[in-house]
Amino acid sequence: MGRAGDDFWFQDPNGDPMGVFWLQGVHMIHCSYNSLWMSQMILPDWDMFQSNHVCAKFHAASRAICGGPIYLSDNVGSHDFDLIKKLVFPDGTIPKCIHFLLPTRDCLFKNPLFDHKTVLKIWNLNKYGGVIGTFNCQGAGWDPKEHRLRGYPECYKPIDGSVHVSEVEWDQNEETASMGEAEEYVVYLNQAQELFMMTPNSKPIEFTIQPSSFEIYSFVPVTKVGGTGSIKFAPIGLANMLNSGGAIQQVECVEGVAMIKVKGDGHFLAYSSEPPKKFQLNGSDVAFEWLPDGKLMVNLSWIQEADGVSDLVIFF
Repeated sequence: MGRAGDDFWFQDPNGDPMGVFWLQGVHMIHCSYNSLWMSQMILPDWDMFQSNHVCAKFHAASRAICGGPIYLSDNVGSHDFDLIKKLVFPDGTIPKCIHFLLPTRDCLFKNPLFDHKTVLKIWNLNKYGGVIGTFNCQGAGWDPKEHRLRGYPECYKPIDGSVHVSEVEWDQNEETASMGEAEEYVVYLNQAQELFMMTPNSKPIEFTIQPSSFEIYSFVPVTKVGGTGSIKFAPIGLANMLNSGGAIQQVECVEGVAMIKVKGDGHFLAYSSEPPKKFQLNGSDVAFEWLPDGKLMVNLSWIQEADGVSDLVIFF
């Protein structure tokens, strides 16, 4: 394991009051692009951050999907536990991706720091899906004349971009290679809490992202279940975690039944084109919520004796 970037700077050492915002994107860009070559030798470590920083959630989103460790340098008593709980399970483990984080190919040889137009897009893999994080890092960077990092305030503005399932490099891991051959995917937007359906031939999802803001897109292959195979199903994970799909430990679908192991507590989310007939949680029937847009939801509790893992059985 090795550090992939410079130190987390909670403020501009040159005294620029806006540096508290601008410099956070610089840290993220350094880690993303350094990972291109470092990951061939070591596991990139994205460094710490402070949970009560004004851009803490911006940093937390990248750490959630970086595939490496997550750690903080908060002052004692200065913790945002609501944010920390989006990153870490009650036992201290994390819903970690199984790969290392890399920029999407369309970001290479571009300048997501001060070219006025490029959104940083970084991808990774979970056991049962892929993930792309989109970050507006525009606003600061290295000045070759002044030989220092400085703000480019004219670039600190909303940026347009797009994201597509084909930008996830499924074949970089043997466990996920077959997922790249799916006919259809469910796309879940972690911050907007929206669902979309996408095929490999679909148009990209277009977006506008504000300065120092982000979105995390989870891509989950759709499985056909039910007696006729007409019901579409895809387990997304825990909606209350930044890396929702990292909570899913195991998935098995047989005719008319989906069996899932999920670690963590909170709001389990799946896509189901039709409401299930029955939902069992740890061997007992439970009430669930199903919405017309396909969202299937149930609340999970942390069971210490089971190391926080819940057994879900869904009957269609």
